[in-house]
Amino acid sequence: MNLIGRLFLLLLSAVFRRKNADPLAPIQMRFRVWPHDMDINIHLTAARYFSFGDLCRTRWIIDTGMGSAYLKEGYRAVLNAQEMTYIREFRPFSRVDARVQLVCWDEKYGYFEQRFYSGDQLFSVGHARVAILKNGKVKGLDAVFADQGLALSSPPETEAVADWKATLAAKRQSFS
Repeated sequence: MNLIGRLFLLLLSAVFRRKNADPLAPIQMRFRVWPHDMDINIHLTAARYFSFGDLCRTRWIIDTGMGSAYLKEGYRAVLNAQEMTYIREFRPFSRVDARVQLVCWDEKYGYFEQRFYSGDQLFSVGHARVAILKNGKVKGLDAVFADQGLALSSPPETEAVADWKATLAAKRQSFS
């Protein structure tokens, strides 16, 4: 199934699925590796991991109840950076269990951990850094959550996120 089809099913299933208002709860979705998901090495292409992560973060927006706020308030969730480490390969027709979770945030970005499993075996792990925009300006997650009536504080940064943020800062300095 192509990504548009997967997105359509995600949106359709949102009508029937029970929502979880906890933004820190992991989002779990299951996918199957179809022939159009593979690359020349006959395994799941690297880009598809990122697409699956996008679908999980879209479900996060819906399941936390923020979907309507995104529509009403004109919010946009914009991906700023991603990284992925591949451990094992997903072969054709494999089941992919994606688990994506907001692990922390700062004044500008939310940091999501993305893990991909087959059964209990970890195949890949990565991170995504997302900014929420309103009228073209960044709106921190503290303010977004407050608009939803949620008084949340960010959990402490994980070591992996702190290291990745340092790497991203170093890259940004080298671009100047």
